[in-house]
Amino acid sequence: MSEEIKYQIDDLPAYSRYLASLDPPPDSERAGTNCIFVGAGDSYAAAKAAEYLSGFHARALDPYDLLLNPKIAEGRHLFVISVSGRTRTNIEAAEAARGIAKRITAITSDAQGILAKTCDDLIKLDFRKTGELTAGTVSFTTTLLACCSRVREPTAIPDLRRTFDSCVRWSDTVRLPAQGTVFIVGTGLSYCMAMYGAAKIYEILGWKSQYQATEQFSHMELFSLDEGDCVLLIPDSREDRKMAQLESLLAGGGWNVAKISLINGDEVVHSVQVAMHLQVLVWRTAVRLGLKECSFKMKAKHLRISDTMIY
Repeated sequence: MSEEIKYQIDDLPAYSRYLASLDPPPDSERAGTNCIFVGAGDSYAAAKAAEYLSGFHARALDPYDLLLNPKIAEGRHLFVISVSGRTRTNIEAAEAARGIAKRITAITSDAQGILAKTCDDLIKLDFRKTGELTAGTVSFTTTLLACCSRVREPTAIPDLRRTFDSCVRWSDTVRLPAQGTVFIVGTGLSYCMAMYGAAKIYEILGWKSQYQATEQFSHMELFSLDEGDCVLLIPDSREDRKMAQLESLLAGGGWNVAKISLINGDEVVHSVQVAMHLQVLVWRTAVRLGLKECSFKMKAKHLRISDTMIY
């Protein structure tokens, strides 16, 4: 996993150049208009990011919702996201939308897989793998870039070496609770990253975590907050006064609060950097605990259910 996190330093700038070489969306799909992005897990977080970046012109859907009601895609360009290209519900949703959607594009790493062959065309996810089964890192950020490139001009990714070093320094100052719950809170794109961060805690550490939007947290999850919990705040890339107020109130009340403090004018670059902070935090926590494998790989009972449901 640590190697795959580091792959992003070289792979993401190269992949952003590939995306820039693709034909731009037609005027009828400018800023995500008439587009639907469908994915599950990490892919759903990437779909939600595209939805937000489009100014909510595009929609992000769970594939099962689309499968149950394929008319949602009528006359729209449907993007079906699956890194493996093997997720059954995604494939079935694409099949159900055939003849209803204007066009169906697969976003996947397997150009010869069933999903790619089910769709009209393909945006290939291109990233290196170690050959070991790990929680998604570079696969997620590559997917994020692919989805966002369909709703705005592809973003040039800068050198991420300093970002990686900063992630390591920051993560060593944060202590996540093994017995409590990690609440990850953000708004807009940061909410999408909070969703992704919670997934990494589930998969790698096997700990309890929740993700929520800043305003919603103050109405709901706040009242379940216990002394053994941690609140991880992800401010928006712009001035986020609501988040600053929440941080001040929580810290003043003696709660365990951590924050990813980043300033970057480009929202996509900001999101990539946030994703790397979350990846490194969970990886470094696992290393401190002496873990040799991701938690999900050691849960045979859970994996049987997951594999049966997904594949």
